Amino acid sequence: MRILVTGARGLLGRSLLAVPHDDIDFVGGSRQPGHIADISLVAVDLQRPQTLVDAVTQTRPDAVIHTAALTNVDECERSPDFAQQVNEEAVRVLAAHCAAVDIAMVHLSTDYVFDGQAGPYAETDTPRPLSRYGQIKLDSESPVLALDRGIVVRTLWLYGHFDGARRNLVTWPIESLAKGEILRIVDDQWGNPTCAPDLAAGLLELLRASATGLFHFGGETFLSRLELVQRIADYFGLDASCVEPMKTAQAGQDAPRPLRSGLRSDRARQTIGRAPLSLEAGLDRLATQAHFRQDFGALLGLG
Repeated sequence: MRILVTGARGLLGRSLLAVPHDDIDFVGGSRQPGHIADISLVAVDLQRPQTLVDAVTQTRPDAVIHTAALTNVDECERSPDFAQQVNEEAVRVLAAHCAAVDIAMVHLSTDYVFDGQAGPYAETDTPRPLSRYGQIKLDSESPVLALDRGIVVRTLWLYGHFDGARRNLVTWPIESLAKGEILRIVDDQWGNPTCAPDLAAGLLELLRASATGLFHFGGETFLSRLELVQRIADYFGLDASCVEPMKTAQAGQDAPRPLRSGLRSDRARQTIGRAPLSLEAGLDRLATQAHFRQDFGALLGLG
C-alpha cells in the first residue's frame, strides 16, 4: 500500500514515516520537498490547494493521510480567512480529488470542536466549538466524512520528539524543569496527552482495517496540564518546585480554550483491538527514542 502523508516534516508526519513499514510505501508532502531518510517528499502548500491534487497525481497513492494544518489556535483567531483557506478549503479540494480517483483519505481533527464543559467526549457528543480554529476544523470534517473511504480522527495534546523538532507540551517542560526555570502552568485545562508515534500506528491500523467514519484517539490518561507537568517531573526525577499554577484566563490568549476537554477512544479501541497508550507508557517510549536520548540525555543524566 502506498500512502501520501501531508505535513511530513511535522511531529505526526515524522512519526508516521518512522513507523516500520515493510508493507507500506510512504511518500511525503511538505512545503520543503526533498527527502527524510529514504522517503521522498513532494511539494505541497495548503495556500495553493492545487498542489495537493498535483501531489496525488504525481505519487499515485492508495491513501492520503492529511496531517498538514495551521494548528496555532491564536493565529487562527487573528487571521480567520487564512485559517479557513488552509484548514478547510484545502481539505475540501483534497477530499474531492480523493473521491474522483477513488482512494482513501484520513483527516486529522481536534478536541477543539467541543466547548470543554463536559469532557472527555465521545464521537456521539454534540460539537460546540468556542474558537475559530475549532469551528473551521469542524467544518473541514464534513467533506471527508462524505467520502466512501473517508476517516476523520480527532486527537489532542500530541507529544513526541525527532531531530529538529519544536518543543511540545512534554518536551518543553522537560527542558525547562531540567534547567530549573520557572514554569507557569494552567491547572484548569484537562485532556489526554497523546503519544504521536502511537497515534501514527493507530492511523495505519484504521486504514488496514478498512475503517470509515469518525474516530477519537487520545491517550488513556486524563489529567490537567498542571498534573501533566508534575507527572513528567516525577517520571524523569526532576524538581517540580519551580512550577507555578495559573488559570487559563490569566494567559491573555486570543482564542478561547475548551477547559474540561478530552476524548474517549472506545470506538478506535474496538476497531483496532487495542487502547491508546497511557502517559507512563508513552513516556517509556519517548525515553527510549534515539533522537530524544541524543538531545535530552545529557540534560536528564540518561545512561
